[in-house]
Amino acid sequence: MKEYFEDLGNYLSLKDRAYQNIKFQIIRGNLRPGTRLLEEELAKAMSISRAPIREAFNKLEKEGFVTTIPRKGAAVSNVSTEIIKDIFEIRETLETLAVKKSLGKIFIDELEKVGDNFKEFINKSENAENRIQYLVLDKKFHDLLCQNCGNKKLIELLANLQEQIHWLRNVSLKRTTFSGSIREHLAIIEALKRNDEKLISKTLLQHLERAKDSSLIEVNSWSDNSKYMKT
Repeated sequence: MKEYFEDLGNYLSLKDRAYQNIKFQIIRGNLRPGTRLLEEELAKAMSISRAPIREAFNKLEKEGFVTTIPRKGAAVSNVSTEIIKDIFEIRETLETLAVKKSLGKIFIDELEKVGDNFKEFINKSENAENRIQYLVLDKKFHDLLCQNCGNKKLIELLANLQEQIHWLRNVSLKRTTFSGSIREHLAIIEALKRNDEKLISKTLLQHLERAKDSSLIEVNSWSDNSKYMKT
């Protein structure tokens, strides 16, 4: 497990170092849903005491990434269909609003550059490494859509939600298909170039619905999804 965790230097407190490291590995998918989190093992991997690990668990539990079970300890939270539906319902509402408020202020040339980057994935194999790179590009695309909405609180809410979304997408990588997703991104760019608000909303919602469906299919395929603790 030690190879997962980075030395974040001395600029962070031990609590924050533990929090950032564990959270990153959960979002990255290295610590899968249901994985048991052992204080002693994590403390040894990060060369710190157990106290910062416990504090990190408390913070991560408030954010929904960790679940503490009486007499069993902490584990990475399971991803349920209810969680996926709730997160994407919020995302669809907030992101559609942000894009509408950004109309006329989105730099189309920047989006087209990202679109060209998407096209580079057309002939790439859909292995785990390429899928992760694709999700990073996907995040960049959606950030560009919303960053000029003129509402700082809305941007903040979307940024916080993005961590949950990135986690969901990473744990359902097998259901990410480049070809369909690329077409959807390019359709959104084309709608923005036309400045057609109805078409923008339609193409964006279709894209988000497909992302939600792929996550739901993956979670429903897990034979051990009902188990909270893995060894």
